[in-house]
Amino acid sequence: MEQTARTPLRADGLRPLGLPRPIDVQLTPAGLPHRLRAAPRPGLPMRAQHSKSRPGATSAPGIPGSTAGRRPNSGQISEVIDISEIWRIAEEWWRDTPIRRTYFRLVLDDGRPLTVFRDERAASEGGTGAPGAWFEQRY
Repeated sequence: MEQTARTPLRADGLRPLGLPRPIDVQLTPAGLPHRLRAAPRPGLPMRAQHSKSRPGATSAPGIPGSTAGRRPNSGQISEVIDISEIWRIAEEWWRDTPIRRTYFRLVLDDGRPLTVFRDERAASEGGTGAPGAWFEQRY
């Protein structure tokens, strides 16, 4: 747990770390992740979230105003160059809102590994966001 000035304090003065964050995922025709665009991080001004593009970066087709090769951070686009692992979990099936997710361990165009998952629960079942919503999971 970490305490920061940009996060409201809870009663215990801590905030959780490593919570899933929404991420936009563009899929291949086979339904696998192909491009990623992270949602803006809450509490940070937009100008602080953008970094300069790398030299030689090119526009990503089909995503206006994007730059390929950037880290998936606050609206920037990253290409998936490899999917190293896929797994599914179905836990807490006895609860009112069971957990059903499909995880993907990805390698991005900058060489960085990233884990994303698709929440398989429908919104009516208490799922996070829309049915089939995608999230980035940092460990």
